[in-house]
Amino acid sequence: MMKKITITLITFLVAGCTFGAGKGMNIKLTVKGLENSTMILANYYGDKQYVKDTIKFDRNGSIVLKADTMLPGGVYLAVFPALGNRYFEFIIAEPTFTLETDTNDLAKHLKVTGSVENKLFYDDMKYLSHNKEVSDSLVKLYKAAKDPKEKDVYKSQLQDIDKDVKDKRNSVITGYPTLFYSKMLNAMKDITVPDAPRDASGKLIDSAWQWRYYKNHYWDNIDLSDERLLRCPVFHNKLKTFMSQTVVQVPDSINADGDALLAKTDMKNEVYRYILTYIFNEMANSKVMGFDGSYVHFGKKYFCAHPSLTPWVDTAKLFKICDRVTRMAPVIVGQKAQKLILPVDSTENQWKSLYDLKAKYTILVFWDPDCGHCKKELPVLIEAYHNLKKMGVDVAGYSAAIMEIENYKDWVEFIKNNNLDWTNVCDSRRHSNFRFEWDIQSTPQIYILDSEKIIKARRIGADQVEDYIRHLENPSYRGKLTNQIKDDDKQEGTEDK
Repeated sequence: MMKKITITLITFLVAGCTFGAGKGMNIKLTVKGLENSTMILANYYGDKQYVKDTIKFDRNGSIVLKADTMLPGGVYLAVFPALGNRYFEFIIAEPTFTLETDTNDLAKHLKVTGSVENKLFYDDMKYLSHNKEVSDSLVKLYKAAKDPKEKDVYKSQLQDIDKDVKDKRNSVITGYPTLFYSKMLNAMKDITVPDAPRDASGKLIDSAWQWRYYKNHYWDNIDLSDERLLRCPVFHNKLKTFMSQTVVQVPDSINADGDALLAKTDMKNEVYRYILTYIFNEMANSKVMGFDGSYVHFGKKYFCAHPSLTPWVDTAKLFKICDRVTRMAPVIVGQKAQKLILPVDSTENQWKSLYDLKAKYTILVFWDPDCGHCKKELPVLIEAYHNLKKMGVDVAGYSAAIMEIENYKDWVEFIKNNNLDWTNVCDSRRHSNFRFEWDIQSTPQIYILDSEKIIKARRIGADQVEDYIRHLENPSYRGKLTNQIKDDDKQEGTEDK
């Protein structure tokens, strides 16, 4: 199986031949036809491939990876620039072995000496390749067949092949339970979900039972103590599928199931670090409204309240993360809005409180009369406000301007020209700290509050407001409703290894 790899997608980690902690290593690779050329040694890590070293073949076409310390275990790639970056994969989990092949067919002609892991790996690869050829031909015959009985024959043969492959892989897992390759195969297995329980009449007792069983047993076949699984093209996809498709996509579920997954690790090893980093960065970069609540949850619990749980994060990065978490925590969806009292004009003789507005819904907007995007969004927002009023929805508006005294006349003129007939307030003399307290990174910032001033939505566009409030009034109404946020505010993430 000759493969190509795009070198531009690989990030260089190490300039020289220095290797990670472990036992000594003596691995010999020989490729006939590549005498005096170079090889790039790379490895999988999560969903990426990283270069470890660039090494030159000798005049016999051999390379020896020899060191007092062993490379971290996992799946590695021997990449050959002279062959247009074609490559073959191999497993490093044993300190000493030899691989020999030639340029005619890197995988098919590969000979393994002294490595049970790679022998099983390539036997399996060749077995799968053969069965795929047979399966592909049977699929064509199945599609072309007109007779249902003939189709059933081909379908049965395909099922037999699938069973044979699973049985063979299960025999490897059972016969070599401690091998890395066995753990890889086990990690790839799907969970077998039993039939859901039924009552005496045959009716399902719980329609969500199978989903819960699948979620609760999702990690049964994966050894979360084995860091080598991070260096194979399996673990990342399992984690991504679990967090984005298996877990219910609401903050409470993400928080609970993320915590439960992390608790399955020893909360110290590299697998724990990878899982936490992945979840935290996904929440930091998410464009789904409300997911910043999960960012705050994981930030507080694992970075700020207990920094010993994230010892790899340096002090400067930790400060930035905790600063973001502290600022965001009071203004996420589900929180009760903070008190906000601002003057109604530049004289500051009269002040108006957000809590003075008694309505079923309050539209709260922070904007800047000198902001071009605000000038486009505010007319759309006031139109939504008027439309809701006409529908009989009990809604109020609290429009807080962020500006300097020099922009005061522009503010007054914009209010008049655009009929902003809600509560307009400003802080032209900067006597309030609301910019920090409400975590305003960009404008406009729009919130929807309920009658108790609980935050129901934030970071949404003006064009979403009417549909969102109509949905709150009648959950069956969707309109053009979307849960995507409409700003480019960034949260502070953390780097992976």
